[in-house]
Amino acid sequence: MRTGGHGVKLQYLRHPILTAKKTRSRLSTHFHIMRFAFHGKRRFRGDPRYDLQTVTDGFRAQKDDRTDDARILERICEAYIRTVEKQEAENGCYQASGRWQEIRKRSLGPVLKALLTRDISALKRMYRNFFRDPCSAGILGAPGGLSEAYFSGRIRDVHRHFYLSHVLCRLDYWKSLTGGRYTTHDLAGPGVGNPFGVLIDGTHISVGAEYSHYCSHRVREQLGAQSATVAEMGGGFGRTAYYLLRDRPGTRYVGFDLPENVALVSYYLMRALPNLKFLCYGEQAITRESISEVDVVMLPGFALTTVPPGSVDLTFTSHGISELSVEELGHSLREISRITSKRLLFMSHRAVSQNISECVQRQCPAFALEESCESAWHSYKVSGAGVGRGGSVDALTIVENCYSRNSYSVSASFESSTVTI
Repeated sequence: MRTGGHGVKLQYLRHPILTAKKTRSRLSTHFHIMRFAFHGKRRFRGDPRYDLQTVTDGFRAQKDDRTDDARILERICEAYIRTVEKQEAENGCYQASGRWQEIRKRSLGPVLKALLTRDISALKRMYRNFFRDPCSAGILGAPGGLSEAYFSGRIRDVHRHFYLSHVLCRLDYWKSLTGGRYTTHDLAGPGVGNPFGVLIDGTHISVGAEYSHYCSHRVREQLGAQSATVAEMGGGFGRTAYYLLRDRPGTRYVGFDLPENVALVSYYLMRALPNLKFLCYGEQAITRESISEVDVVMLPGFALTTVPPGSVDLTFTSHGISELSVEELGHSLREISRITSKRLLFMSHRAVSQNISECVQRQCPAFALEESCESAWHSYKVSGAGVGRGGSVDALTIVENCYSRNSYSVSASFESSTVTI
């Protein structure tokens, strides 16, 4: 395309426009960081926890190269390859969203290649550093998306102020929501994956630990005193599962996610909880007996249809089904209803939560809404939300809906059913 008689091509006009947009975005991000950093400095003036050194210490590399995890990684590769081979034959349901496909193309190429080719050395290098490595893109990232600011050397004071303000706001909110029944030490993690965060009262609190612990707390509130089996749809890198399994002995966990996320969760939990027994996809038929004989079952999303009816007591998700289409959501909820004998706990943004609630009414008539509440984890004053972008009230509010089953019965033929995968 030409303009006037000078032959200026449209593609050359795009670069200044894109540059201007990027500049505006950077300036907006910087403004929000400055604003929230100032908010935190003012709010926590005189608070002994407000020490910038806690950020410096919390971001210091702490990779663990002492453990030989080759066998774990070989097992994960085998399960991943079986998953990919099976998924190619599946229909469109339980496939990655458009956003996630973009993340795969942009950031996950090296880890996907390592999994498919059983490159244990490369996989070990990435997974041992997954908090800071692109292999966890879409799940983890530097504060504000500023990898260079936080991971390339000395962290500037403005960025330390921003992150420490963010952490302390969320710690106080976590204590408020949980009634102050936990101490900072309860947020300690296993140190797997070279985590970054802050070091407070001798405890390393990795990024987002307070929310993961809160999710575990909410799940435990829904369970009785007896042992229980919990399923989670989309578990991030597995930290909520870690807290749940660590703090509630006797709990069995069944995790469903995209194949590459299942691989990462499997690594994290196997390293963090080496005394537990794991079942990976394709190693054994998924039956009531095989589930009861292990502590953790890790499955791709499409394997939800292979789980026997009523096999889990509670199914939980925090944003794990938010990106499903209406058709995919309906199909998933029917399967979730089929495998869940007692309770459902769904946490998501307000608009998404409304869609899920309406779908539950249509697809899961055996379940009734028992409790609904809102939390403000993504509000500006709790999380610094809005860094680099605006956010509506609906986008910043999390709705927590808990459903209970009115009645549950399964025929004898289903009670003994098994499915080989």
